[in-house]
Amino acid sequence: MTINKAMNIALSGLNAHQAALNVVSHNIANINTEGYRRQTVHFAEMRTPLYDNSVRGQIASLAGVKIDGITTASNDYLNNYYRTQNSIYEGLQAGADVAGQVANLLDELKDSALGDSLSAFYDAANSLNQNPTDYSLRVNFIEKAKAVANKFNSMDKTLSNYRESVVGTKDAPANSQLGTDISNLNDKLKNLADINRQIAMNKDDTSLQSQRDQILSEISGLADVTTTITAMGTADVKLGKEDLVRGSEVVGELSYYVNNAGEPKVRYYNNETGKTNINFETSFKSGSIGGALSGLDTLTEAQADLDKLAKAFIDQMNSIQQYNDGNTQACYYDRVNDELVQNPPALFDGTTAGNITINDDVYKNPDLIAAARVDTTTANWEKAVGNGDNALFFYNAKSAKLTDLGGLSMQDFLISMGTKAALKADDLQKQADAQGAIVDSISNQILSETGVNLDEELSNMIIYQQGYNASARVFSACVEMFDTLVNLGK
Repeated sequence: MTINKAMNIALSGLNAHQAALNVVSHNIANINTEGYRRQTVHFAEMRTPLYDNSVRGQIASLAGVKIDGITTASNDYLNNYYRTQNSIYEGLQAGADVAGQVANLLDELKDSALGDSLSAFYDAANSLNQNPTDYSLRVNFIEKAKAVANKFNSMDKTLSNYRESVVGTKDAPANSQLGTDISNLNDKLKNLADINRQIAMNKDDTSLQSQRDQILSEISGLADVTTTITAMGTADVKLGKEDLVRGSEVVGELSYYVNNAGEPKVRYYNNETGKTNINFETSFKSGSIGGALSGLDTLTEAQADLDKLAKAFIDQMNSIQQYNDGNTQACYYDRVNDELVQNPPALFDGTTAGNITINDDVYKNPDLIAAARVDTTTANWEKAVGNGDNALFFYNAKSAKLTDLGGLSMQDFLISMGTKAALKADDLQKQADAQGAIVDSISNQILSETGVNLDEELSNMIIYQQGYNASARVFSACVEMFDTLVNLGK
């Protein structure tokens, strides 16, 4: 072996080990970078063209060492498994968040809003029973009745506003949680297509591969997509059977809208075949989008229960206000003539929590409250102005078991609404927590296989430094030998 060849071999060792040290430094610098996967250097021998296949020829062809490649640690199976489980987790957490918010709203309804208003209304009825001709007690009763109607209206508005924040409106669908998530999904799909384009031009770029995997994880957190890593290293994405990203192209894009019925919908636009509507509920089973959709079931149920409660209250109060079995009737007070009158107007108008109101005629004239209940077939019944029996029925209504409420009283049904929502929210949160533990376990396993281990990197650094130093010593020795030979020749 000539001195010149020895120097070239030593120089190749210097260059190769310097490159390896750069990789180690890069790994250590990104030890806390989310989604970063460690890079590994692969060495290979350098050879000159062979003159023959003999052992001597093989040895003579050796020309040093080179970097054969830098690979990124990866486990495609674990990555796909992580994305699937992460999508489930994000879905459960989003559903739990919506259900938890509904439970909080209903808890407020029970403890500090409607529950208190109902209690005050029943107490006002009890006071009216004791002195039915007292005008101030009648005003108090009608004001408490109006307060109950207002609480129903307020709670319906609160639930509707929250639904609007999740779903949006027909005129402004984008200003909602679902609209924002769909927009984010489209943006991330575009980012993925751009990364795919760059990977196609530089397949071995490990930084791009890490970016690709990171954005795929973010996409899986939004929707339960199907991902395929191609031989080129690019990622294709589908939603069900529909293509979203193929290579460097965004094949399909999603647009969110709210129909006339206030229902959330998604239109899928395929650049090759045109746009079609897709089934929102079946296409988004998990991810934060699917979770928000499932959480809407809790909200819809709460709104339906609130309407049921309001309807039962309206019907119950009006049936007492206008009681008439043919003989015994509910009667209101004619203050001018100081006598009772038959056929009082309804106390409440409306059929839902959103439109329940106090009868305007009764509100303007509290004497129209039917506080009396008398047998109108008896003589001089109209003079029984001190009768407060019907007001007592208003008071006793607080414990009446109503068929429309499944045999529960108003107060019991109100409590059951909050309890049911709280239990569902708690159950979803427990499922989300359990699923989160699974995701963390998979993430830790991926990290152990593909993440940066400081001890391992320090060990590699020592090895590469020693290799670099050894190459440097060989190079120095060759230089000294060369100088010595030159000096001998003088």
